[in-house]
Amino acid sequence: MSIGTRRTVNRSSDAAARAGALTVWAGRSTVVIGVAHLVYFALKTRPHWGGWAGAVLHGRTAIDDPANAVSLSGFWSLPGSFAVPLILLGLLVSRMARTGQELPGYLAWTLAAWVLLCALVLEPSGFPLGIVPVTLLLLGRRHRGSATRTAPGTAGASG
Repeated sequence: MSIGTRRTVNRSSDAAARAGALTVWAGRSTVVIGVAHLVYFALKTRPHWGGWAGAVLHGRTAIDDPANAVSLSGFWSLPGSFAVPLILLGLLVSRMARTGQELPGYLAWTLAAWVLLCALVLEPSGFPLGIVPVTLLLLGRRHRGSATRTAPGTAGASG
């Protein structure tokens, strides 16, 4: 530090920046989880792709046929899975954070409930990885909340 210079610390903007960074990383980690899911199950279900393209699962009879059980399971693991919506959610979360938009509180809590429920029901699975973006979202909300509480001119400031 040079003589005569002073760094002014704006705690509310620091907290807001931390909140934004945590939320961006929550979105990015959500995208990574979705892409990893797609890659893993693309490799695992590749033998069934021809059947799916050939309409092997069309109709109620085909779906109920025990001979198609493995193909149907593969369908729900790849194109019918949560991976694509999860990637889109991650991209949306990252964009909202980069543009300074606040995410609704129910997003983190609902995602947390879903991840924990699925992790309890299906073990082993990749669902525990969802704890990473959930934690980042909750920490981001906490930092954003501290930024609004310490910002000058906000409610609760004595004056």
